[in-house]
Order: sequence, then structure tokens, then C-alpha cells
Amino acid sequence: MNKKFFTLMLALLILWLPGCNKTGRNIEEKNENLKEQIPESVAAPPMVKNPLTGLLMEKEREGRRPFAIMVENEKSARPQSGLNKADVVYEILTEGGITRFLAIYLGEDAEEIGPVRSARPYFIDFAMEYDSVYVHYGGSPQAYSDLKKYGNIDNIDGIYDNVTFWRDKTRRAPHNAYTSTQNIMKTAEKRGYLRTVKLDERDFADEENATFGALREFELDYSRNYRVKYAYDEEKKSYIRYINDKPHVDRKTGEPIAVKNVIVQFMDTRVIDSEGRLAIKTTGSGTGYYISDGNCTYINWEKASRFAKTRYTTEDGRELNLNPGNTWIQIMPSWAQIKFNLIN
Repeated sequence: MNKKFFTLMLALLILWLPGCNKTGRNIEEKNENLKEQIPESVAAPPMVKNPLTGLLMEKEREGRRPFAIMVENEKSARPQSGLNKADVVYEILTEGGITRFLAIYLGEDAEEIGPVRSARPYFIDFAMEYDSVYVHYGGSPQAYSDLKKYGNIDNIDGIYDNVTFWRDKTRRAPHNAYTSTQNIMKTAEKRGYLRTVKLDERDFADEENATFGALREFELDYSRNYRVKYAYDEEKKSYIRYINDKPHVDRKTGEPIAVKNVIVQFMDTRVIDSEGRLAIKTTGSGTGYYISDGNCTYINWEKASRFAKTRYTTEDGRELNLNPGNTWIQIMPSWAQIKFNLIN
């Protein structure tokens, strides 16, 4: 009985093996076909030059409207989120000697930006240089008046919007309103703010600017508690930001903010009301400095109208060529101090 069973099983095995081999060959053939269909390396997305930084960005961002976002800088707001992702950042005084940021985003997304705070009229002037969607949380009376007066300023206001913004419960109000480029994109699309724009490309360096000295570090004094310092990092070829002698870090990464280009502009600044609100003359012309790659040069600036692009020139009248990378623009009162630490 056992012998018959063994003989039967052997016969079945002999009959099955060719089919098994055929199936194995089919699997191998399919695997080879799949290998042929999969490219050796996944193609990178097409890239174009970012008109704000001179660096490469994904082509799908070409012609996209930038977002200009008001970010707070009071002590309770630090460390901020997302400033390290911005292409351009303005730092300007508000009332009480406190500074605030206007962060311009195009080349990169930021999943958390803030804390977002209220609008001021002179921030609007710079936001409109980029034909941007202006994002804020409230505003001064004059800022609201300007937003109403100039109907072409597409803006998203957190006071009337609980979708684009969220409150971080680990921080106390009003220093806890945040947003993201993704949220802004959704709201802008829903409101019809998205359209193709043609941004004037900044002038990027193809030759060195004349300098008055190699600059290791420098300090900008806005007020007693708002002292900004930049220290040059040879390895990164950028300046590291400090606030009141402490590294200015990003909340999400914990890393200090590195800046390739720093532009210092001096502008007429005066107090206009009992709340300490300011009027800053953004139009006309003035002087300043351009600082990058450890070098500093004198510059002149000119802005023909409130929403016109600011033009920067060197002392000999040439257009200022920036080095490719992010830019921080420090708008300083004409009476403010800047301290240089030159390399001997």
C-alpha cells in the first residue's frame, strides 16, 4: 500500500514540475519586463530660476503670486516659525521700539509660519512690490484704510478667517496665530487671488561689488531690546542672525537663521499718534549698505511710488547685483546706529 502511494505521488510530481518551471519562467519574464519599464533613476522635476533669489525652484512655481506674511517679533513670539523658508524678509519698526517682519514666500513651502500679526501701511508698500497676496491678522486704522482704498491689494485677514489660520495652545494669545503656505494657497485659490504674474528678476551678481572692508560682523540697534547682530559663517558663506546676542533660531528646526544677503536702508521715521504708531517715508531716495559674503558696500536706494519696485545702485551708479540666495532687508530709521566689526 505504501509502495503504491509513493509511486502515485512520484507520477504526480513529474507531471507538475514542467508547469512549475513554466510558471517560474513566466514570473522571471514579467520581472525582466518590469525592470525595463522602470527608469534607472527617477527624473528630477524641471527647474527654473527663482526671480527673488537667483536659485533654482520647481518650474510649477514659475509665474505664481508670492505670499507676503506679517510675522511678529515681540519676545513672547520667539522663536518664530518659517522665516528660514522665506526668499526675502523685511524687518521694520512698529510702535514702542518693537520690530516686525514681512516674509515673502515663492521658492519654498513652509508648513508653519508665525506668529502672524497685524498690518501697518508701510509694510503694505513693500508687499505690493511683489504683486503678492498680503497675509495679516488685524491691522492699524491706516492699514485698513489703505487696504480698502487700493482695491487691487488681495489680502487674507485672520480677524475674519478661521480656516487659513490656527491657534497654538502652547502659547498665549495674541502671540499664537499661525498659518502655512499650503493653507494660504487654498484660501487664495478659493477667493480667486491666484493668477500668473511676471516678477521683475532681481539683479544677481556676475561681478563683485566694490567694498569698503571685509566685514566679520555688524550690529543694528533698533531700540534697547531690539538689537540685531549678523556674524559671518565662513563655512556656510552666510551671516548668522542674532537677537539681543542670542542666535535667532527657527522654532521647528532649532537651527539659527542664515542669511546670504543683507540690505540696510535708512528711511525717515516719525511717531504720528499717542499709540506710538509710525509714519515711514518709503518713497523717494536714500542711502544704505549691501552686505554679503563677508563684504560690505555703500548703496543708494530709490522708490518712485508706494508700490513701485525699490531700485538699488552702487556709489558709481551701477545696478546692485545680489549674490544668489535669500535676502533680509533691514529698514532702519535715519537716526539709527549700525556698528561694524571689520576684519583686520
